[in-house]
Amino acid sequence: MMRRSYASKLIFALVGAFVIAGCSDQMSLDVLSETEDPVYRRAKDLLSRNLYNEALSQFTKIISKRDGNAPESHLEAGLIHLNHMDDQYSAIYHFKHYLVIKSRDPASSERDAGMARVEDLIKTAKKDLLTTEDAKHYRLKLLDTIEQLRRENEALKNRLADSRNGTLTVPDPQREPVRIDPVAPSRPAPVRPANTTNGARRTYIVKEGDSLYRISSEVYGNGGRWMEILEANRAVLPSETQLQPGMSLVIP
Repeated sequence: MMRRSYASKLIFALVGAFVIAGCSDQMSLDVLSETEDPVYRRAKDLLSRNLYNEALSQFTKIISKRDGNAPESHLEAGLIHLNHMDDQYSAIYHFKHYLVIKSRDPASSERDAGMARVEDLIKTAKKDLLTTEDAKHYRLKLLDTIEQLRRENEALKNRLADSRNGTLTVPDPQREPVRIDPVAPSRPAPVRPANTTNGARRTYIVKEGDSLYRISSEVYGNGGRWMEILEANRAVLPSETQLQPGMSLVIP
């Protein structure tokens, strides 16, 4: 009987040891703070030796190990991406995770100061994004589009004002606007054929120095019909400022 009792106690002791061993990892996560974790300390050591890729790998390991609940590792990973890898998108990703996790902590001056610092880091990362080559390209393209729209809007305003005053301003990109009295028609100039004729469809090949006003004067004998040519060729000519030698224009 004593042997059986001893064997039972031994079995229960072994089972208990296995249970404790199986839970040890989770218990260590519950007991150890993030900054006390050996992996975090290893990451900080690598960072102090300027081994950024290796340190980032360890910080990422901590984040995964703690199911994302690792604000300090998110912060350090974001700083590595921002300051040493020129990866602003990843930096912003980690900084925002830091803010979300820290917002759950009780309010304190230390917490608020840390969050304010990270918000400044996000602004810095976004500002850096505007200096990349892609951002420069799209910003210049946007400025060109804005300037083009401004010129077209100004031309439309002038035409509207002239129509109210009984005169019409015909814009020509190559010279000063000419005022034409619509009431007293001038002698029509001879109509020149377009470069190419294809039944009812005429086309014109743009030459060096051409403008829509000049083309309209040539094919219609009236430069004021340049807008008709522009509207008929919007697919290849979004605006009159984009006219290029060699273009084939449909003459409506």
